[in-house]
Amino acid sequence: MEEIDWDDLPPSTATQVSVSVRDFTNREAATELGNVVGQCVMELGSFMDLATLDGVTVAIDYDAALAGIDQGMEGLRKLDRTDTEELQGVAKTFQVLRDGSVRSHIVFNAAMLVPLIAGDAVTAEDREMAIGLIAHECAHVEVDARMAEVVPESRLGASSPNFERAVLFQIAEIAWSEYAVCRLSARFAPRQNQQHAESVAAVMPGARARANDAIRSYRVHGGLRRLLAEAGSELCQPVKAVAYLLGGMDAEGLDWTDFPEVRAAIEEARYADLVDGLRERCRALWMTRGEWSADEDVLGPLTELTRDVLASGGIHLRGAEDGECHISVPFTPDTMPKAPRRRRPSARPDGVGVARERPLVEEAVEI
Repeated sequence: MEEIDWDDLPPSTATQVSVSVRDFTNREAATELGNVVGQCVMELGSFMDLATLDGVTVAIDYDAALAGIDQGMEGLRKLDRTDTEELQGVAKTFQVLRDGSVRSHIVFNAAMLVPLIAGDAVTAEDREMAIGLIAHECAHVEVDARMAEVVPESRLGASSPNFERAVLFQIAEIAWSEYAVCRLSARFAPRQNQQHAESVAAVMPGARARANDAIRSYRVHGGLRRLLAEAGSELCQPVKAVAYLLGGMDAEGLDWTDFPEVRAAIEEARYADLVDGLRERCRALWMTRGEWSADEDVLGPLTELTRDVLASGGIHLRGAEDGECHISVPFTPDTMPKAPRRRRPSARPDGVGVARERPLVEEAVEI
């Protein structure tokens, strides 16, 4: 990548940056961190379009900060983070409505940015990771703004025309966004590929087994929304995780020979063809992103890939002319419900056995 002349940067697209630092008992440290983060964002604005940035929040209580953000529109669910055994969210960029305009706001977990003011108490690697995280979220501002221009469904408060589209689009949008963001921010995040390779290696093994468990549960509870939220999420999580890595790889001109263990995990999990298809489609979108039009289905190739991902795990979506979505989940050896264990009858004085089963309760799950 080309060297950056930090003494002669182009004008920043972020004309001013509002940074709110929360939950610190040390006011001096909070002020210093806010100033450093603000300066970093201003400099990144010389390389990315941050004209739609609303502001930045840095909080020790990251979950509370997300939940407390006013997005400026009624009816939106409170923001939360990714929180699974394999992946933990530490920063999020999202749309907000301010004075009639849609803008982007960023929230960071303060623990990830404290290395910027910790001096010799941390390593250069820690500081690089902090800067890389800021760059990643700033890249989201540019990518999200472009999406909002030409993809109506990506706009704040928008909805997809039918259930099938809503399911497929949300995964396609995440995959494209993370690919593009990692490709755009790569020069400021030299350690991102290592991090994302570790994430892919963590989520690939067991993804299909977990999805099969969720499908077996579906055979009992019968809830299609719950099926997609549980089994569908497990099937799509590896695709979302690998999108990050692919963006960084393409930014640096790398291939799978640079990540042989990750590729082996992908093949072992039977995702190789899907991952290769994802890379091909994302590369095509990247090359044509300046030519997108609101009259075309920009993410159509990725929504169809998402359909293939679900089908590879035994969940088949088919739209109908009446707007309904038909979902079929054929029985396979891996998704047959397991026979329930027999319970030993409890002993009673009269010798009569009694066994009581818990009632099944279907949870309301948002897609």
